[in-house]
Amino acid sequence: MTILLSLAPILTLLLCLIFFKMPASKAGAISMIFAFIIALSFFGIDFFGMSVAMGKGITLAFFVLLIVWAALFLYHLVDDFKALDVINKNILIFVKDKFVQFLLIAWLFSAMLQGIAGFGVPVIITVPILISLGFNPVTSVVAVLIGHSWAVSFGSMGSSFYAIFLMTGVPQQYLGFALWIFGTTAMILTGLAVCYLYGGVKQMFKGLVYILPVSALTSATIFLTVNLQLFSLVGLSSALVGLITMYTIYRLSAKKEGKDKLYSSSLNLWQAALPYFSVIVLTLLIQSLGIKNIAALSFSFPGFTTELGHVVSAEPAYSTIRLFGHPGPILFSAAGIGVLTYKIAGVWDVKIFKGTVKKTFARCVPTSLSLLCLITMAVIMMDSGMTTELATRTAEVSGRFYPIFAPLFGVLGSFITGSNTNSNVLFGQFQYTIAKNLGVSTAVMCAAQSIGGSIGVSTGPNGVLMGATASKLVGQESLIYKKVSWIALLIALALGILNFILLEVLQLNIGGI
Repeated sequence: MTILLSLAPILTLLLCLIFFKMPASKAGAISMIFAFIIALSFFGIDFFGMSVAMGKGITLAFFVLLIVWAALFLYHLVDDFKALDVINKNILIFVKDKFVQFLLIAWLFSAMLQGIAGFGVPVIITVPILISLGFNPVTSVVAVLIGHSWAVSFGSMGSSFYAIFLMTGVPQQYLGFALWIFGTTAMILTGLAVCYLYGGVKQMFKGLVYILPVSALTSATIFLTVNLQLFSLVGLSSALVGLITMYTIYRLSAKKEGKDKLYSSSLNLWQAALPYFSVIVLTLLIQSLGIKNIAALSFSFPGFTTELGHVVSAEPAYSTIRLFGHPGPILFSAAGIGVLTYKIAGVWDVKIFKGTVKKTFARCVPTSLSLLCLITMAVIMMDSGMTTELATRTAEVSGRFYPIFAPLFGVLGSFITGSNTNSNVLFGQFQYTIAKNLGVSTAVMCAAQSIGGSIGVSTGPNGVLMGATASKLVGQESLIYKKVSWIALLIALALGILNFILLEVLQLNIGGI
């Protein structure tokens, strides 16, 4: 009985989103209410414990949403002042081979955008570019959805990464190293998938010339940035290195046809890209000056015990937000540099800026409501003991083979909610508890959850809808689902097998149990 009650909030969310086609904010609210009622009625949490859990949910949501709002504000600012158009056109000037264009844009350029903003931005920007180059609309959408998914776990300036860290408490560096293993593997698999979408198995072999060296250098970049604890920069820096590496390989093998001239409009390429480069520079500067931990805001919550004996520890410094260490202020600062650049270049327009602000609010409000409800629901499930019950029973049924299925939970979470961040919120603690029960590395298991959620974003209703909109395929989303679903599931299964090998065969133990 308790296992069914523990599943009820998640099943309610699934029914609301898929069968009743409710918006995520409404579905999240209903599911949160179900979790609230079940926790009070059947799991012995009192109103004091419930108020603590809901307070935690609000503060966790604030931490993640600060990144979301800042990242999308920066994106809209750069896009509205036509800087992104300058960046896009310069990419096309320097890459003339159709196969390289397809792989570079769908696999790496989209991943770079994911590193900065995410939340559908890579799909909105790159799909129209591919279609304008003459590629099939459905193939273009699927290639971008799959192609950028390897970078989602570290995307949006690390919002998904920070979400699973906050939900599980696994030390960031251990989690980062585990994700380095899975992220490298996912990058190779998604690159091969994009090649397959371009022209079948034959193109997969052709793509290895690019995929293997690019993945090697990108993997080294991920390892270095994780080692330096620059977690908010992992997605952006690794995708950027991959982009440069692939272009270099292409230029070395391509026939030279005269000197290429940079495209510029009211902005040149340097001015257009400066806000994005500022993110990297500011993050590195803060790290080198050692001011990351200055001016921190945190929240304190007391511990309690439910009537069924589930113990919740006190949290003296919960969801800490650092002025110089949190990605949000860095992104807003980069946006400020962008504003200054546009003023100097003479393209500044107050009306355009007001439109940027309005777009950011319009985009972020529904996301904020759904994320707030989902995070609060997840915390209620954790603090009431529901997540522990789910994890215990699942581990009992699947036993030592559970690691194979771990990434599929990540896929399920992203399919339901459309977000790796939300997937990590829903299932992060669940995966952590199962790892404890099995006596395997919690860092590796949680990384498998996050990479599964990363790949699962390609199947999420939000991404598919954005792809359909960008490609003028609204009403034909089933065409996209038919192609994207089986590829995403195959990649997730391959990652699950890797997870099983790491945990059960090699018994890899990153950071202890």
